[in-house]
Amino acid sequence: MESTDGDVFPIPAPPVATFGPESADVVVIGGGVIGCATAYYLAKRGIDVVVVERGELCREASGANAGTLHIQIPAFHFREQYLEAVPLSRERAGLFRATNRLYVEAARIWPTLETELRSDLGVRIGGGFMVAETPEDVALLRAKSFYENEVGIATEIMSMAEMLRYAPNLSPRLAGGSYYPGEGFANPLLVGPAFARRAQAWGTRIRRHSRVNGIEPGRNGGFQVDTTTGQLSARQLVVAAGAQTGEVAAMVGLDLPVRPHPLQVIVSEPWPPILTQMIQHVDRHLSLRQTQYGTFVIGGGWPGVVVPAAPRIGVSLQSIAGNARVACDALPALRDVRLLRAWGGMTTATGATNRVGFLGEYHRLPGFYVAVTGGWGFTLAPVLGRLMAELIAEGKTSLPIEHFDLDHIAAIV
Repeated sequence: MESTDGDVFPIPAPPVATFGPESADVVVIGGGVIGCATAYYLAKRGIDVVVVERGELCREASGANAGTLHIQIPAFHFREQYLEAVPLSRERAGLFRATNRLYVEAARIWPTLETELRSDLGVRIGGGFMVAETPEDVALLRAKSFYENEVGIATEIMSMAEMLRYAPNLSPRLAGGSYYPGEGFANPLLVGPAFARRAQAWGTRIRRHSRVNGIEPGRNGGFQVDTTTGQLSARQLVVAAGAQTGEVAAMVGLDLPVRPHPLQVIVSEPWPPILTQMIQHVDRHLSLRQTQYGTFVIGGGWPGVVVPAAPRIGVSLQSIAGNARVACDALPALRDVRLLRAWGGMTTATGATNRVGFLGEYHRLPGFYVAVTGGWGFTLAPVLGRLMAELIAEGKTSLPIEHFDLDHIAAIV
């Protein structure tokens, strides 16, 4: 249990099962949404997989995020990495093209995912607004929309009058915004576990409460993985451990610029339906949605509090107040809605230019793969899990990922 002032009350750890020596084609380290998605797509190809998770599945960033599906390029990223960096280097231009293709693919996949996984994931694709409060910010969105349409993200600039026809409860004091019909949200508490269940249905084994203590490359290839629940051997290894990815990668001498980043999310009491779209802000931190249960989920990158001696992230009253203020400025009716609780989670940062993360094989150690994202990992998880499975099973991917390769990315992050 966690209080809103950052205090954490300890929860007794469950008993840990132990296993004898076990082998698999692939061991996936990390039972978050990307690890579970990778296991699912591998298992569907007939590959024997074991997932190792130090706690419960999808309890960290995969379950603690706001569940919003962001496809539009963040305005601050466009301003800093596109407009202010002109002319773009060839490397950056290639990185951005590859990045946008992944987000376009995410917009294609999410509406089909409930059918694919045979589960209710709470997916709602009602469109998304990125709102602006000044004419200058509308001009920024217009430039961004022009570029987005060139790369396949069909955003549309709307006046405030046009936006109010779609979302009549938005603040009329806004100056306008951009709209993308393929944005929306899903329930993060349902998505990762659904991938895990389907992976298990295809034969994947999952070790919960199993911490990795060490990794030893085999003399003739493959890996020996020492865990708190026993030894594992595998031909190939995928590290999808979120904020712990750097720590695990260091066990084989790989230094990755993966930085932990604590964030928090707020949820309100139920309220009559007044919002079907997902709302972002052009230059103030905000993600806002109303769920099918009437509650509002409010996030957008506000920092949580690291509690040094605790296993969880605390929340900040200052961040709660700031986040709520931005949400009320965009949707004034929220001023009458009570906030019920807030929670924190540890996500990752992978460099200012990199909106995807690291995805690929460590070529100095064949068979060792990494899949870790930056702050938009939930949106990309189904795409990255599928691409990682393609890379391992077939040696190639259906979308270009060389710009996120472990060796290549170091030159441009």
